[in-house]
Amino acid sequence: MVLFLFFLLILVTTIIVPQYVVVLLVLNFCAGLFLSIFQIVSAFLPHSTPKRKRMKTTPFISILVPAYNEPPTILIQTLEALSRLKYDHFEVLVVDNNTKDTAVWKPVEAFVKTLDSNFRFFHVDPLSGFKAGALNYLLERMDSRSEYVAVIDADYLVKPDFLATALSYFSGEDIALVQFPQHYRNCTEKNQPIVDEYRHFFGIYMNMANHFDCVPSTGTVSLYKLNVLRMIGGFRGEVLTEDADVGLRIYGLGYRGIYIDRPIGSGLIPYDLEAYRKQKWRWSFGNAQSLKTLFMLFGKIPFRSWVGFLSHLTAWHHFHFLPFAVLAASPIILHPTVPITQYHKQILIFASLSICITLASKMLLFLVTLRKEKKFFIRAFRAFVIHMGMTLVYSEAWIAFIFQRKFAFERTNKFILKKTPSLIKNSYEEFLLGSWYLLGAAAAIMWGKPIVAVAFFIAASALFSIYYVYWKISPTKSYSKKILADIEKKYSPFIKSEAVKNKM
Repeated sequence: MVLFLFFLLILVTTIIVPQYVVVLLVLNFCAGLFLSIFQIVSAFLPHSTPKRKRMKTTPFISILVPAYNEPPTILIQTLEALSRLKYDHFEVLVVDNNTKDTAVWKPVEAFVKTLDSNFRFFHVDPLSGFKAGALNYLLERMDSRSEYVAVIDADYLVKPDFLATALSYFSGEDIALVQFPQHYRNCTEKNQPIVDEYRHFFGIYMNMANHFDCVPSTGTVSLYKLNVLRMIGGFRGEVLTEDADVGLRIYGLGYRGIYIDRPIGSGLIPYDLEAYRKQKWRWSFGNAQSLKTLFMLFGKIPFRSWVGFLSHLTAWHHFHFLPFAVLAASPIILHPTVPITQYHKQILIFASLSICITLASKMLLFLVTLRKEKKFFIRAFRAFVIHMGMTLVYSEAWIAFIFQRKFAFERTNKFILKKTPSLIKNSYEEFLLGSWYLLGAAAAIMWGKPIVAVAFFIAASALFSIYYVYWKISPTKSYSKKILADIEKKYSPFIKSEAVKNKM
């Protein structure tokens, strides 16, 4: 409601006192142009290869696995993969926080008891702080020998050499974080554009991070130095992207991170548009929260690192909220009975330029990311359309943060829902605004403003791209069903036997 009212305020202001909106649009345009140029330059940086160093000792490592309402078979598979790690000194701490259904967490607790004594399970209800709260809970219960902390999401299957590989990159005393890329296993050719859209972040932004010395944490397959993690006070529960925030605060203490462009584990992408939309909103809103921490670090960390982090935290942001609101007012402004001022003309120019620059720069980023793949242009364009399908989410999230400091944490659902979430519910904003733009385009053509009509068509196309997202993410559910069926087949006998024991 707050976003709608603010959108309406800009729309009305654009019509009545456009001179004030021009200033905002110019600032919005400059911010978007600066970040677009920086992102394009970063895209052409050579592939980075961090140094490695053989460890003289085998330090003790605590692996933290936070979980909330996760399908028990998926979490059990994750833990079994961790039990196959080729490393001698480690422990795995699993915490299920706030899951009410005992049928979900009890089987995991029972499975942990079948593993070695270095695996421990905790169920806590209530526990505040979302994922960060769960991680902090485990930090207080680790083995006293621990020197490093790894974070693994509940759906991630890591390779046996994960710990040994990660440790080899702690080549300097100032390195406190080693981060691997997120990788996915429930993907086929049918949903490849979704995966490619994820991939561009690691191919562009994380590669850039090694060059600009601004490596953030991305939430899973991460390894931290425990003493540094303790010095910054652990994870902050009030930030939805606690991973990005903790990476910033590590740099604030004078330490740094390293990114390794090597998949060391694989997780699951969302099964449907609703889950995908919630995930992208969480990333966008959480990164907007982390911008506050970044601005507090201005002058305290190297300028190149600061600018690099700014690019990272705005990777999921589009500066389209103001241009969209201005364009929404344009069909009224263009009516022959409304007097058009010079300010109105400037507004239309800057709004159109802002949208077009973002589109052009994002398309170029995807071309660079996938340039070595077969049929790279087609793949890049499809991934680009997926990215633009979330443009309203990316545009609203950082504005929402300005008016609402806190937002509910939305976990990515891993259960296979019997009924697909409503498409209308998850796309009505894009449909209404996009339809209004099409009407505006028709009016612009009718009133002899063909150039303005082009801007309307481009904006409408970006918004309607959400239906391409829906089309391309839909196959994920059926393919994931097959994966989960195999997991169920393997672990359901154990879960059923535990259910029988609990009834006795």
